[in-house]
Amino acid sequence: MIKKRNLDPSLVQWIMTQTGLGPGIGEIFWVAPDRSATSQFRTQLENQGITDIDTTIAAAEDRCVAYRNDIVMVFPGTYTVTESLTWDKANTHLIGIGALNRGGMGSTVYVNNATADVEQVIKVDGHNCQFHNMYLRNAGADAQCYTALKVHKGENFYAENCQFVGHAAATQVDTAATSSLWFFIDATGKPWGANFKNCRIGSASETIRTAGAVIYISGSAALAPKYITFTDCTIESYSDTAACEAVHIAASNSSDRYMLFKDCLFYNFSVNHATSMTEVFVDDSGSTHEVLLMGSTCAMGYTSWDNGGIGYIYADRFADAAGSHLMEVATTG
Repeated sequence: MIKKRNLDPSLVQWIMTQTGLGPGIGEIFWVAPDRSATSQFRTQLENQGITDIDTTIAAAEDRCVAYRNDIVMVFPGTYTVTESLTWDKANTHLIGIGALNRGGMGSTVYVNNATADVEQVIKVDGHNCQFHNMYLRNAGADAQCYTALKVHKGENFYAENCQFVGHAAATQVDTAATSSLWFFIDATGKPWGANFKNCRIGSASETIRTAGAVIYISGSAALAPKYITFTDCTIESYSDTAACEAVHIAASNSSDRYMLFKDCLFYNFSVNHATSMTEVFVDDSGSTHEVLLMGSTCAMGYTSWDNGGIGYIYADRFADAAGSHLMEVATTG
């Protein structure tokens, strides 16, 4: 393994800037694709004397040790997976070394599943973990391929400059429980304090969906996700079915305290703007909670924030007197 004392100081500074960890960085593990005419990252590392290089993120994660801020550094490339990875070691982090990833699979680290029965590409069970600069996509041709990222037991999870995409195969798009991002808890876990910054969640360019939500939240009667925050994110999809909401809080007690969307865009693409989705949010949770919208809005594609059946959504713009429907803005052309 690469000891931190052997790292160039500029790399240590870059990691600190990316993560906010300060100098308390643990071991560094490297992942790079096999060398090819279009990928020379492995050769680059070996020329610098680094020979302990993994070819999969799962192998590098397996070598991390919890509670010491170990970091998996992944070079750009396509990483095809055939089973879900459980990220279950607290205070360990995954960083893509490439362009900021808001533009698609060609820009940086691209992790794709095309295998049936892979519920999610990565499941987060570890506390205080961070993901940066990567694209997770679940395109398994199976209705059990539920999502790209599942936040399960991990508290204080943080993602920045990432894209998470589900609904990428025909067998997923008409399944109600599918999504691009899934918060799920059972009696053993409670994902508090998840934060997403500058991320794309969903895709307006994948297969047209007829069911499911971009963000899906479910949980037990006893525990619920709390303090979930999205900042400068786009939540997007491609659908011509009006009932396809962006966010579904699905279980009776699956949300608690608040969900905050700050400076976010909710967007659904429909050819020629033929169909607007009925609402952004469907909220079936009976627990005490709020959805807070600060500086957030919808492009053409949604008729209202919610279906009027709940009283927990608060928006600081683009609402009518009833507090639900979006304000129409006249345009001239």
